[in-house]
Amino acid sequence: MSVQASSAYTPSKLFQDRQQLEDIGFMTCMTLTLLGNYSQTGHFGGPLAYTPFNVATHLGGPENGGLRYDYRRPKHPYSDKFMLAAGHCAPTCYSLWMIMGEAMYRKYQRTGDRRYYVAPDVAMLPVDALGFRRGAAALKNLLAQHGLEDHPLFAQAKGRGIRALSGHIESTDLTNDVNGGPSGIGIATAAGKAAFWDIIGAPMSGPKIIAFEGEFAMCAGHAQELKTQAMALQVGKRLRIFFSDNNAGIDDSLIGGVVSRKFDGYKLIDQWTSYGWNVFSIPDGHDYEQIVDVLKRMDQWDPGDRRPMIVFGKTIKGYWPTAVDGKIPGDGDQIVGFPSHPYAFKMNTEYVVNLARTFEDRYGVQFEGMRNGPVKDARERLIQFKTNIDIAMSVLDKNGLGDWLADRLVEIGDSVENDIPLRIDVKKDPFLDDRLRAANLPEEPQTLSVKNSVSAAEKQLKISLFRKAGEIAGARRGISEIVKWLNYVTENRVLTLAADLSESVNLEHGSIWGHYDPETNPAGTRLKAAIQEAGNASSAIGLVSQNASPDPDKFAGVWAFSGTYGAFTPLMYLPARVWSQQNQDSKFRTGVLHILAGHSGPETAADARTHFGIFSPQVWKLFPRGQVITLSFWDYNDVAPGYFAAAEIAAREKKVGIIVIEVARPDFPVADRSKFADTDLRAAAKGLYVIREFKPGQPKHGYVVAQGSSATFNLVSVLPRLEQSGINVKVISAISEELFDHQPEAYRNSVLPEAGLQDLMFVSSGTRRMWPLRNVGSLADASSLTSDWDNQWLTGGLEADVIAEAHLDPDSIFAGVKRFAEERPERLQRLRNMLDRW
Repeated sequence: MSVQASSAYTPSKLFQDRQQLEDIGFMTCMTLTLLGNYSQTGHFGGPLAYTPFNVATHLGGPENGGLRYDYRRPKHPYSDKFMLAAGHCAPTCYSLWMIMGEAMYRKYQRTGDRRYYVAPDVAMLPVDALGFRRGAAALKNLLAQHGLEDHPLFAQAKGRGIRALSGHIESTDLTNDVNGGPSGIGIATAAGKAAFWDIIGAPMSGPKIIAFEGEFAMCAGHAQELKTQAMALQVGKRLRIFFSDNNAGIDDSLIGGVVSRKFDGYKLIDQWTSYGWNVFSIPDGHDYEQIVDVLKRMDQWDPGDRRPMIVFGKTIKGYWPTAVDGKIPGDGDQIVGFPSHPYAFKMNTEYVVNLARTFEDRYGVQFEGMRNGPVKDARERLIQFKTNIDIAMSVLDKNGLGDWLADRLVEIGDSVENDIPLRIDVKKDPFLDDRLRAANLPEEPQTLSVKNSVSAAEKQLKISLFRKAGEIAGARRGISEIVKWLNYVTENRVLTLAADLSESVNLEHGSIWGHYDPETNPAGTRLKAAIQEAGNASSAIGLVSQNASPDPDKFAGVWAFSGTYGAFTPLMYLPARVWSQQNQDSKFRTGVLHILAGHSGPETAADARTHFGIFSPQVWKLFPRGQVITLSFWDYNDVAPGYFAAAEIAAREKKVGIIVIEVARPDFPVADRSKFADTDLRAAAKGLYVIREFKPGQPKHGYVVAQGSSATFNLVSVLPRLEQSGINVKVISAISEELFDHQPEAYRNSVLPEAGLQDLMFVSSGTRRMWPLRNVGSLADASSLTSDWDNQWLTGGLEADVIAEAHLDPDSIFAGVKRFAEERPERLQRLRNMLDRW
């Protein structure tokens, strides 16, 4: 089948509800204009461009390929997933949702019929217009500060307050299921969201994902990588994207601006057909008949066609319903293109007044005060703002429009099923299984019988979470084993996406049933992926962001790993940062994103200096404390207990949305823990553990904290030399500060008391720019050993050469620790002198 077979537009007969959609669309345009006018902030032209498609998608009905959702229960798991990936276009959604909320509110107040009742904390109401681009804290006292808390205009705020409406869309906003922007990352999660429902066996009839985005964001790397990712995952018509094609960005055009018009081969639609997508197009992305027609054609498409879908709709940035040939009737030129992007008009400026006049003429209403110029008094501004929002809403009382809208919302809402056939048990969270607790992990190798839930095939599975001392196996070798154990216990609910190096970073063999294919191997958990770290991480985020449980406090979904070399993981950071925010604010349980920073540390400079992996992995510390657990493993037997201690926390504490794992490339002999001060095989679960204790009865020379593969292994190798030299230091392995924070205070003090933070050195595979522990003393930098000791990039070479150049070889570590011990009297005196001077 040709990839362009569906691209020609053929209009259908005029559909029944066109007039109502156009009226709701005009109300939405007017309301979002008022939002910007009185807030004097936000965006203008972009939201207008999307409005007809937004209205048609929300109100066209599932029978026409529109959204299936319930405004009264907008986060129902079996609703279709709406994604305003173009996050700054939020005003079109806020305005439409206010109009919907008002229609339901009025009908419920008039009839008392519970079918129209929407809980106040769910509904978006006209009073929320005052919350546009305002923070929740500021809104708590906004009305009281201006003596308006008892004013009848603001009665809807009683009890529920005013909802804060972010300038960019968020997943907490009514039907929306993504944090929109920046840099195309909103749309980039779409393939993962769609694949989730295939993976758990949902029928192709739903849920579906409908996403909106425009050309400039589609140029961003994250969105570009979506092209390949959605094809690789074969999401088919479950994913449907509307591409708002208007050649307008923030402060430039794409064609004729960023890209010269002399390059006539730069064709956006060809870029998607060439990637194999199923591409549709309509000549007028503001025509409701064309929009509903293309929605219906996509919905009726062959479900066996596994190409994702995209619709190119020609739009105008700065669209206005009554504009004719680029003119606003009675005013002059319509402001379109990138000049319409920001809300740069002064309050009640002539252009805004003339736009409002066209609305007044159409519906026989009259806005108050707009023709008198800007409102300088804050109290009067709020009054005029809400007054005119209410005047716009009064159109619901004309020609039965409000009744039509309320009835339409109830009809669409009632179509949402409370139960759909799935391959998973939505009442059980397998990640709470006691077999996943670190204390319950089997120490001996396991040979297990497993059965494929789809094909019924059976086979034997071998898992070794621990190895005997002396066996040659680096920490990275343990990654496949923890993923296998996860998949064994959860029945294949842990998915992996690695950048074409799944074998290299040891994710490959975590899959029990091999590579996922929605048709031939739906039980597979290894998702094929190209070298596109940002897109892979985004797809993983899309997967873990979904929850099939009807109970928002229960989790029925998947966890996902996305991995690459540690040096390249910053490409994953931006989508993961936005995901962390989304997870924090979500009202329902979500899954856990895992970032595998494989081949981290200085060792990777053996490939080239570009691979030098000590600085890049530090970005994974740049989150609010407690929202991410980072794990840095050096020994094979640290991996399982350390990871499952983190997983145990993440499965029970919603705040933790990301687990980051750092492992290095080298294979070392497994440590003999019988020689450690802490002989516990599961010591890594405690975050920090003691390798060598102070010798009793001898002067103490300070604390040595080790982190990372070669650094810790080589430190352990010189412990006998240190003892022979009379060096009395306490040596601690730092696996995870976050795990250590979860330990009882008595244990923390026994390992590293607060005073010890002022008397320590690090031997680290990381960097002096960011220590493995917080609140360390000011002299730690001068004493510590890291590969950036001379603030240079390593030159590369064989691993042994790299480690020697990094000064993390055994001789350098011995000399450094010896110097640290011998300088202790001077170090303590310097601390005392600093305190005395203070």
